[in-house]
Amino acid sequence: MRFTKPKKAIGVDIGTHSVKAMQMSHVRGRLSVDEVGYALIDRNQVNVDPVEAQAEAVREALRHMQVGQSLIVGALPGQTAVIRYPRLPDMPVSEIGEAIEAEAGQNIPYDLADVFLDSYPLETVTEGDEKMLRVLLVAAKHDVILSRVQIADAADIQYGILTVDSLALADAAECCELLRADESVALVDIGLTSASIHFTKDGISNFIRDVSWGAREFIQAIAKTRRCEYEQAEEILYQLGDEEAKPGEERPEVPSFEGEPVSEAEEDLGALETPTLSSFDSPLDPLEDELADMDRAPAGPGPVGLGPEAPEKDIGEVLSDSLGRLVSEIRRSFDYYEHQLYERPVDRLVLCGGVAHLNLLRETLVEELGVDSVEVADPTDSPLHFGGDSATGLVREHPAQYMVALGLASRGMADL
Repeated sequence: MRFTKPKKAIGVDIGTHSVKAMQMSHVRGRLSVDEVGYALIDRNQVNVDPVEAQAEAVREALRHMQVGQSLIVGALPGQTAVIRYPRLPDMPVSEIGEAIEAEAGQNIPYDLADVFLDSYPLETVTEGDEKMLRVLLVAAKHDVILSRVQIADAADIQYGILTVDSLALADAAECCELLRADESVALVDIGLTSASIHFTKDGISNFIRDVSWGAREFIQAIAKTRRCEYEQAEEILYQLGDEEAKPGEERPEVPSFEGEPVSEAEEDLGALETPTLSSFDSPLDPLEDELADMDRAPAGPGPVGLGPEAPEKDIGEVLSDSLGRLVSEIRRSFDYYEHQLYERPVDRLVLCGGVAHLNLLRETLVEELGVDSVEVADPTDSPLHFGGDSATGLVREHPAQYMVALGLASRGMADL
């Protein structure tokens, strides 16, 4: 039992591939990153006992941290939560709660008795002669929350705050001073099995879209083409960097995947975007034939490929199809945001996640999306204070991979 208020916060980011953790405190009036932890989730154990597999990784990631003295902040996967941005007419504060519940009844595709609701006022906007309050509304089913709590219980920790990973991206970007007024920014976090695109405007959360397409498709492409096991292909991908194209060597052209126009039916997000525990289809999810292609690729360890040996392809050529499909999904989200929601074009894109360092990915995004600036999130190049290399060296090596954990930790520090 804790008798004193904690002075530190720990953000715990449980992904499909690994667990990232970050402990923060205040040092001389500014936020300090004191410890960083990382642990792979055992893919074989996941098939036997997924809760224990994730809990074991959480325990390992927190091994060097002062858990008992810290506020623990966790996150739900973005695809398991429903996020809306309703606008409410100007009204007394005492009436806002009832108005939000009424909006939730119209916008949340579940019985409200089955979900936990939370809301946060974002800004006051003017529509014609009327002032409106723009609100962030989040809903998650009780069993989704329970599944996250079960992992925490198995890892012997207790969440003080539970948020959503896509929302944590904005907290991290704000903490690192990556968001600016008069600018539209897209925060793109690419995980193993999904990608989150969080649009912000004038430094305020504006729209979020999660798509079922991630780094696993890159790994499968490498495993299939290089005729290696899944773990070897994974290592090849995450070691790629400046060496992915030798100086003076021409990079294979990445095929252009034209995004499909958004239909009138897609304008009704509330009707179409109805995630469940087993299916998270949305108007912007990959096409069935694209998923079928990937299903035929190797999904785990074991010999890959049949037939005679073929000349080894350049890594750019190996990844071109998967990369084109991923960028196509991101572009469809951009098209929806800019054309269906009538928002101004994105000025800057900030990449997060384990594959954010890929030069080929950044170059393709610039070319396909028409965004002038695509940068990799780097919290070490920010006002944050960082401890010694022995404690925080991991985030210096792979800065973009820790943005969700950083956002969760900073969210906790805001409550202390």
